[in-house]
Amino acid sequence: MGGRLLSLGAIAMDIVLSSNTLPYDDGFAFVSDEKMLPGGSASNVSVSAAHLGLRVFQTGKIGSDSIGEEFRRTLREDGVDDRYIVEKENGTTLHTYILTAPGGHHCIFANLGDSVGTLRPDELPENLIDSMDIFYTDMFSQEASLALAEEAVRQKKPVLYNMQCVPSFMELCGTTRSSIGKMMSLCTVFVSNRDGFYEMTGEKDPQKAVRVMQETYHVREGVICTAGTDGAIWYDGRKEYRAAAYQIEPVDTTGAGDCFLGGLLASYFDAGWDKEASLSFANASASVKCLKAGPRSKAAWKTITDFQASHEQKF
Repeated sequence: MGGRLLSLGAIAMDIVLSSNTLPYDDGFAFVSDEKMLPGGSASNVSVSAAHLGLRVFQTGKIGSDSIGEEFRRTLREDGVDDRYIVEKENGTTLHTYILTAPGGHHCIFANLGDSVGTLRPDELPENLIDSMDIFYTDMFSQEASLALAEEAVRQKKPVLYNMQCVPSFMELCGTTRSSIGKMMSLCTVFVSNRDGFYEMTGEKDPQKAVRVMQETYHVREGVICTAGTDGAIWYDGRKEYRAAAYQIEPVDTTGAGDCFLGGLLASYFDAGWDKEASLSFANASASVKCLKAGPRSKAAWKTITDFQASHEQKF
C-alpha cells in the first residue's frame, strides 16, 4: 500500500450556494450560505485517495489567476502534490457554481475557462509515468490523457478511466468520441454513471448497459456503473459484481462519485482487494462523503470501515 497515483482531469474551484430549494424556470430561491471551496472532479478523487494512503500527484492545467492560486494552495493543504500542475499565463481556471438544497439535491453550472482542456504532453516531464504506480483520468485534456495512458499500458501499469461527463458534453469541452474510444481500449477499468452508459450504449437498464459496454470494448478488468441509491455494478465479461447502496440520510451528494473512485483506487488498485470487497468499500466511501457538506472527503480507512460495520446496505 501507499502507491504513487498520477491524477489528470478536471481541477477547479467550486462556489457553493446553499438554498432552501433548487430554482425552477422563471422562479427564484434564497441563498442561506455562500462560500468558495476547492473542487474539480479529478482533484476531489485525488484528495480522497490521498487520505486513504496513496501518494497522489495532481496534474492538469489552470490559469494564472487568483482562482488557480487558491486551488493550488488548498490542494497542497489537502495532502496532494501539485508539482505537475501547469499554469497558463493570463488564463482562466475552471470554476463551478454548485447549488445545493436539503435532501442532498444539487445542480452545477460550470465556467470552463480557457485552460482545463489544453494540457499537452510536452508540457509534462517526459518520463512522468516511470515514477508512478497508477494513472487516473477523466479525459479532460484528451491529448495528455491518451499519451500518459499509452505509456502506462507500455509499462503494464493500471489505468482507471472515469467518464465524469457524458460524451456529448465532453465534445463541447474538446474531447472527441474517437479519443474516448481509444481510451476505452487502453484503460484497465472503466467507470461511469447511468447517464454515461446510456449515451454510450442506448440501454437505460444498468445491468444490460454494462454487458453491452464490455462486449463492445473488452475493457481488461471490466466496467463499473455507479447508480446512486441503486448501488453499483461491475461486469468483467465473466461475472457480475453488485454492491448495494448504504442506508443514510444525505447532507450533500456533491463529490460522492469522486469519493467512490478514491475508495476504488485505494482498495482495488493499491491494496489489492477483490472486486466485490472493493466495490462495497467504494460505495461506503461515497456514502461517508454524503454525510458532510462540500465536494471533498478526507475520510481515512478506519472511518470508512467503521461506517461499513455500523450501516446497512439497501439490497
